Amino acid sequence: MSSKSIRNKRRRENKFDKELTYESSLPPYEPVHKYRIYFLHELTSLEDLNYLINFSQHTKCFAIDTESNYGSNDPALIQILYIQPPDVESPMLLVEVQFLPATSSPTFFKIQQLFQSIFCNDSHLFTWGDIRKELNPFTIYDIFSMPIYSYLHQVQVQFKPWFNQWIKKYYSLPADNIDNDLNDIVIIDAPTYDPTLLLPTQLMNNKKFYSGETWSLQDAIVYTFGQYLSKRETLRQWSIGLDETLYTCDRSFSSNYRKKLIKYACLDCLTVAYINFIMQQSKIPLDMNYVHKQQQTSGEYTLSNTLTVVSDIFQLSEDSSYSSEQNNTELVAVHAPNERHQSPLHSIQLDCHQHETEAPALVSTTVPRSHKRSSIAKKKRNTKTSHRHRANRYNYEIIRPENMKITSIKKLLRENHIKYTNIHVVHSVLYIGVKSDGHKHLYEQLLPSDMFV
Repeated sequence: MSSKSIRNKRRRENKFDKELTYESSLPPYEPVHKYRIYFLHELTSLEDLNYLINFSQHTKCFAIDTESNYGSNDPALIQILYIQPPDVESPMLLVEVQFLPATSSPTFFKIQQLFQSIFCNDSHLFTWGDIRKELNPFTIYDIFSMPIYSYLHQVQVQFKPWFNQWIKKYYSLPADNIDNDLNDIVIIDAPTYDPTLLLPTQLMNNKKFYSGETWSLQDAIVYTFGQYLSKRETLRQWSIGLDETLYTCDRSFSSNYRKKLIKYACLDCLTVAYINFIMQQSKIPLDMNYVHKQQQTSGEYTLSNTLTVVSDIFQLSEDSSYSSEQNNTELVAVHAPNERHQSPLHSIQLDCHQHETEAPALVSTTVPRSHKRSSIAKKKRNTKTSHRHRANRYNYEIIRPENMKITSIKKLLRENHIKYTNIHVVHSVLYIGVKSDGHKHLYEQLLPSDMFV
């Protein structure tokens, strides 16, 4: 099995374990918004389409998601929620693109009109990911065209800085004032600690905010509302005809199976709408760099999507490593069996003149001088480079007692999502090198002192 296959298998196993943990620890997500499902396909009535077109002309905000078939990745379903106040029944469109009417039919023309009214110039479209990437494969069905000139809100990337500010605000409030400030903040009901997959809220926030990790929709629901959003139906065949009234739907799938897919498809939009609702109500300013609108004249988006949130503590200092060209003595991380470990970085002195180099050979003046290093010089340079790289791998180090095989240690680290640069064991002491000081502080909290004993 290739290393890529092993990584993919491990990733699937971790997702499965997380799904089980969330399901067993948390209540299922219950939608707050009222909604009514409208299937859009060849049997949709003109009356329903006219109603939806009229409704969309009085609605400015929509939550959108898409689904594709597992394996082939063929586009299959577009979900659109008309965002209304939670107590108002909102239309939920499930567009089954594999079952659209003929392009020359009045029904198809009305579906085009409906998308034109939803994707109009002053509409606001909310998605968890990049809506342009989500919708681009669906343009082959001619029910809409790209680019879209609406305001495009990427909720996922807005959520990270918002949640960070939200947590700071929550924990800065006196305990007796929290209940009086519910309009500004929502009480987190997530479990406080689970050593395998559930982290304390503050620790999870730091892990996401100070790294390149994005929030999955499932994790956002867990740590914001303390509820479980199932993602088991993500990898499915969606072109089966969710609406059983379709003459050509695949009858080999049961009604219960269809209901599960329909519920999953609806919840993806409902959760995005509710998270956005909470963010808007929190009075915490949202990062508008992740709201895009394309100008019809220039063909360019007015706002950039390249804003990066990175903490200085995760930036390796340029001074943290030594250059062999600047110093004849360099620091090397070693774990000597007979030496007591007293600091994260041990230093030993290397005598750079311990090897005598060979005398240069006489070269004819008519031939250019060769710049090739001798074998001894190459070996010396490689040794210095190895020492420098080894030192960098242990600049930031976590120390734990151990009493298990190295393969078991690595497995435990992977299961706990610990990204190490190197590990080494000396006399039942485990040294774990990590990338930065920020990772060190984070992993010190994640790894119990007796984890490897």
